Amino acid sequence: MSRRRIGVFMCACVFVLLQFSNGFAYKKVKAFVLMPPKNILPGVERIALLDFQTESSSEEQREVQKTEDVLVNILGKMILGDNEDGPSTVINYGKIFSEYLTSELIKKDRGISDISTGFLGLGSGREGRTLQQGTFTNIYDIVERGQLKALIEEQELGLSGLVDEEQTVELGKMLGVQALVTGNVNVYHKDTNYKETKTKKDKNKKEVKYKVACSRREVMVKVRIKVMSTETGRILATKDEEKKITKKQCEGDWSSLPSVDEMVDEALKELVTPIANSISPYFKLESYKLEKVSGKNFKSKADKAAKAAEKLNVDKAYVIYKAIFDKYAYQPKVIYNLGVMNEVVGNYRQAEEKYEMAYQLKDEGDFEKALKRVRKNVRFCDALAEIGIEITEHDFSASVAEKARALANKAKIKGDSNKRKAVYAEPDPGSEVVVRVPGGLMFTVLKKQGDWLLLELLGGKRGFIHKKNVELK
Repeated sequence: MSRRRIGVFMCACVFVLLQFSNGFAYKKVKAFVLMPPKNILPGVERIALLDFQTESSSEEQREVQKTEDVLVNILGKMILGDNEDGPSTVINYGKIFSEYLTSELIKKDRGISDISTGFLGLGSGREGRTLQQGTFTNIYDIVERGQLKALIEEQELGLSGLVDEEQTVELGKMLGVQALVTGNVNVYHKDTNYKETKTKKDKNKKEVKYKVACSRREVMVKVRIKVMSTETGRILATKDEEKKITKKQCEGDWSSLPSVDEMVDEALKELVTPIANSISPYFKLESYKLEKVSGKNFKSKADKAAKAAEKLNVDKAYVIYKAIFDKYAYQPKVIYNLGVMNEVVGNYRQAEEKYEMAYQLKDEGDFEKALKRVRKNVRFCDALAEIGIEITEHDFSASVAEKARALANKAKIKGDSNKRKAVYAEPDPGSEVVVRVPGGLMFTVLKKQGDWLLLELLGGKRGFIHKKNVELK
């Protein structure tokens, strides 16, 4: 490699490292938070899931299916007799998806997973969790499918979503639900045979090209959900999602081409989460960037708060930020960080108040984005409250003493642990000795009085030490 190329390569490496360092320039709070669905359904507490319809996406497939149905019906009657049901080759993907969706909607912590750690997320990971108390994703009471099937058969209706407005209202009254959930699953697949060029080494170790026969299977699955009000029969929400899966298999490969049914099932399992998230809340791992506070009087304390917040010790972080705010008001970055502490635990109205205050003090893009984001969550909480679900407010209340300690300096006793320094009852070496403390220990400084420091000792005791015997931190 030439020197010029080496230089270009080194510059590129430096650029990448700078990008990484900029991306991790300051502390972030990462935690799972409850996210509102795209379609909020106020007043809906109990729902019923009808079987989704299975549809074909082409006329050619419909004609083929009709022919297969006729042949299966004739052969079935020939084998089993007129009074027996013949075998069916048709898989009801709509029914399968309805069952997957039901299972997804009853999960109480949908979206929470283990968090990857280490460089590029290659570490062993840690347990994912949320700091929001009283939150869950299974907000709907779902009618048991056996009960639903029995009722619909009794009323001589199809279990699929082929119900009109009048039937929707009637079913809603009988089931005691506020909404019916249905939709359709559209499946398309295509197989293609082709030749693929490969290379291998001959006996002279020269690369030679040759062609092999290959098959490519493409499956496209589209799902549409529809939520209908049982009070009016009208549509409350819709959502469309699609997934394309392509597999190939060539002559000489170890693995075989998966069946269409296997690929469709794979697609349905991937589509069920976004469909469920469109009508029900879900947990999402959010990363909240904290603002770096640069005031000379409180920078070190703010850094300490940020480190605590990064470790999800938000109570400790809040106390420090609040202490700074009480002593040095009108610091937009401190106020913004207080908003983050509130948002991550679900105190959305308090977070909105802090973000709005920070944005008024400084017109900054991040402050405005945070304000818009939290206002959406406030509306979501209002909708949840309508069906009797409320996120428990986190209590950040801190005593005056706690806030004072948060801003207090630290004093490290000079010397090693074998040598002890006297701590006096008064700022006077002639006063009573409260205790003699070994070197190396760190204590909180409650106040300064001349050349003396009042320390908070172990066991709730207090005492004065001369500043020459300590190192201030």
